[in-house]
Amino acid sequence: IGFGLLLWFADWYRREQRRASGTHSTEFTISWYQALLIGIAQIFALIPGTSRSGVTITAALLLGISRVAAARFSFLLAIPVICAATLVLLTEASDVSENPAWDVLLLGTVLAGVTAFACIHFFIKLVERIGMLPFVIYRIVLGVGILLIV
Repeated sequence: IGFGLLLWFADWYRREQRRASGTHSTEFTISWYQALLIGIAQIFALIPGTSRSGVTITAALLLGISRVAAARFSFLLAIPVICAATLVLLTEASDVSENPAWDVLLLGTVLAGVTAFACIHFFIKLVERIGMLPFVIYRIVLGVGILLIV
């Protein structure tokens, strides 16, 4: 619920900042300092129930970066972690079995990559069209639902 409200505030704040200055950063104009702060914000994803992409998008919005650029940058930040995790899993797979099913692993990797790319594409189009409010509402409703269950 808290991170949902923070996302709402960040989106509102970015909109107000844009009105005041008339400009906003894109993924091509993000400074090293902004990138560092967004990267550090990923630490909050260690809190159970917190979305890594949600936290990085929120941080980017607070830094005045556009919604679409924030979403793109957030997903780009995941690439090194995904690649490192893949290398670890491939190393473990080769240690466990003398002859892992490399063809199945390759097919799974390709399908996961294509699916992820499609999801990111449609998510960015959705953010362009409807903004962040539906995600804020989702987080709050989900949080309240979990509190009622517990």
